[in-house]
Amino acid sequence: MTVAPPATPVADGAAPVADRAAASTASTAGTALADRAALEQVRGRLLGVGYRITGTWADAEDAADEALARWVALDPSSAPRNVDAWLTTVATRLCLDRLRRRKREDYAGEWLPEPVDTALLPADRAERRDDLRIAVLLAYEQLGPDERAAFVLREAYDLPYAEIADTLGAAVATVRQWVSRARHRLESDLRPPEPASDAVISTLVEAVLAGDLPQTIAALTADARVISDGGGKVNAARRDIVGARKCAYFLIKATEFSGGMIAPVEVNGEVALAVLARGVLRVAQVGVVDGQISRLYFHSNPDKLTRLALPEGFAPA
Repeated sequence: MTVAPPATPVADGAAPVADRAAASTASTAGTALADRAALEQVRGRLLGVGYRITGTWADAEDAADEALARWVALDPSSAPRNVDAWLTTVATRLCLDRLRRRKREDYAGEWLPEPVDTALLPADRAERRDDLRIAVLLAYEQLGPDERAAFVLREAYDLPYAEIADTLGAAVATVRQWVSRARHRLESDLRPPEPASDAVISTLVEAVLAGDLPQTIAALTADARVISDGGGKVNAARRDIVGARKCAYFLIKATEFSGGMIAPVEVNGEVALAVLARGVLRVAQVGVVDGQISRLYFHSNPDKLTRLALPEGFAPA
C-alpha cells in the first residue's frame, strides 16, 4: 500500500487553471484547446518543458499554470495563431526567470533537482523520458540558462532552431551554438543508464538493515559517492561522502537505531530508496555501474519531498 501524492494546491475560491481555461475557450481564439483532454495534454507538455529547464516541479507547475492563465486572459483580437508555440514561449521565459533567480540565491549545501513520483511525470515525449533521470537533470546544471533551454527545446521536443530563437530572443546561429556546446558537455551524461535492478537495490537494503558493513561495501563501487540536499531545513552533509567504506558506514548509521526504516520506491522512472530516520525522511536516488551502486543522491529537504508516493509508515514526523 502506498500513500497517494498530495494534490496540487489551488487558491481559495479559484477553480484549477485547466477548468478556467477550458471554460474560457468560447471567448478566445484558442479554440484548439477547448477540449479538456487536449488542454491537459498541453499542460503536461509545459510541465515537461519547465521541469527539464528548472529541475523543480514546483517551478514547472507555476510556469505552466501562469502561461495558461495569461492565455485565458488574452483579448480574442490579440490571441496567437499558434497557441502551442505561444504557450511554450511564455512558459520557457517564466522558467528562465526562475532559474536565473535560483542561481543568484544562496543555497545551504548541495542543490539537487526535485524528485518526483514516476506516475506524475509528463508523458509529453514518452520515448525520451529518460532525460528526466536525476543524473541528467543534475548534469543540466552545468549549462547556462539560455543554453539549457535551447538544448531542452531542441533535444527533448525537436523544435526548429528558428522557433527556439524566437522563444529565447536570440539569433538562430547563437541557438545552434548553444545546442552544439551543450551536446558536447553532456555527451557522457546522456548515455543510456544501467538500470538499478531490484536485485541491486535488495542487496543493498538487506546489507544495510543487517548492519553488515562488508556486504554494504560490496554493494558499492570503490569510488561511490553520497550527495545530500537538506536545503538548510534538516541536517545533511554539506560535502559529498566519497568512498565505499564511508558511504556504507553512513547508510548503516542512518538506520541502525530503533525505528529506522529503508524501502524501495520509484522516483523519476527509476528505483530509489526511502529512508526514515529519527523522524526525518530521506529519498535516495541511485546510479549504477557494472551492477554496483556508484551514486546515492540523498534528498532530505522537506520542501522537495511533496510529490512522492511513499510506502506505508514513511510519513516524516
